[in-house]
Amino acid sequence: MSRASESGSISLLELQAMIKKGLEAQFPRSYWVVAEINELNVNSSGHCYLELVQQDETSSFIQAKMAATIWSYSYRMIRPFFETATGQSLSPGLKVLVKVAVQYHEIYGISLNITDIEPSFTVGELEIQRRKTIRQLKDDGIFDMNRELELPILPQRIAIISSKTAAGYQDFMEQLYNNLYGYAFHTTLFAAHVQGRGAEESMLDALNILFEQIDSFDVLVLIRGGGSQTDLLCFDSYRLASHLAQLPIPVLTGIGHDKDESVADLVAYIALKTPTAVADFLVDRMVEQEQQLNELSVQIADLSYGLINEQYTYLNNIKSSISSRLQALFSEEVQYIKYVIVNKLRNTVSARLRAEDHRLVLIGKELEANNPQHILNRGYAIVQYGGKRLTDPDMVAENDELKIMLAKGSLTAKRSVNERE
Repeated sequence: MSRASESGSISLLELQAMIKKGLEAQFPRSYWVVAEINELNVNSSGHCYLELVQQDETSSFIQAKMAATIWSYSYRMIRPFFETATGQSLSPGLKVLVKVAVQYHEIYGISLNITDIEPSFTVGELEIQRRKTIRQLKDDGIFDMNRELELPILPQRIAIISSKTAAGYQDFMEQLYNNLYGYAFHTTLFAAHVQGRGAEESMLDALNILFEQIDSFDVLVLIRGGGSQTDLLCFDSYRLASHLAQLPIPVLTGIGHDKDESVADLVAYIALKTPTAVADFLVDRMVEQEQQLNELSVQIADLSYGLINEQYTYLNNIKSSISSRLQALFSEEVQYIKYVIVNKLRNTVSARLRAEDHRLVLIGKELEANNPQHILNRGYAIVQYGGKRLTDPDMVAENDELKIMLAKGSLTAKRSVNERE
């Protein structure tokens, strides 16, 4: 006979009953256990099935793993309580403090039945991790890099990371392209998952594709594609935040949550609450620049008019000054010309007068030399006939009266025939 026959045997079910009884005796109460959610699924009946793990702090090596269940009647209370208290949904990657009872099922084996959860522990763990991420970004010297960039004057070439089907993306596009001012924008979507499992890797892939053509864009807009307001863990990722911080163009986030800012928000150039708010920001930037251009235009016009008036006044002053100077110069020239002319006339007249005086003197001397008195003084006489000197005796008729001029006095006489002969 076989050893089993000799000692007797039990059924598998009997063995499991013994195991279950032993476990219940060994673990008679519930325990608060710290673990990380590795997997989480909710079936159609409302039951939540999880895989809890414990990882090594330094290597992330899984040191322990166990299945857990939150039955539907408990999950309906635990889930909203946790999400309201933490601002996060129960999801893979969360570190939680849960109250569990050890159970054994004949088909599914040993597992943990979660009956309660402590949200404050998760909040503390998330905050610790968040602070650790922020500290690491600062230590790496990249935390402020994106905020130190200069926003382009007219940010019109816009790269977008979002889910193509997300309501937030549609709202952004509607608000941007149907702006009241008719401003034109060029947008390119780099589609990615922005919530849930795989969101971090999906966004990193989109960023890598964007980086290859980064010179074609003015800004990056990171829009959360709708869904739960509490699903924000991926935006606290160090890898995502470090990529955003070091992007060489400004990053604008519109993740759509009203509580604490994510690490992605903190490293972005500017964080806005919603995708619509991001669109409004871009439109307002255009409005602001247009207003500045209008103000500059007015200032340039005012300055131009001022300069023209100033130059006009300056030219008028120069004209007046030149006119006054010309008048003064003309007056001086006139006076000078008058002076020259008068002096020249005076000199000319004086010279002419001297010449005439000399001529008169010569004429006087000549007249004096030809004075008939001198002839008369020498004994000569001058015979006048009819008041004129007589030079031809034939001019005198018989008995005509003649006047004889002597040196002293005169005589009258008549011509006789004999005298004529």
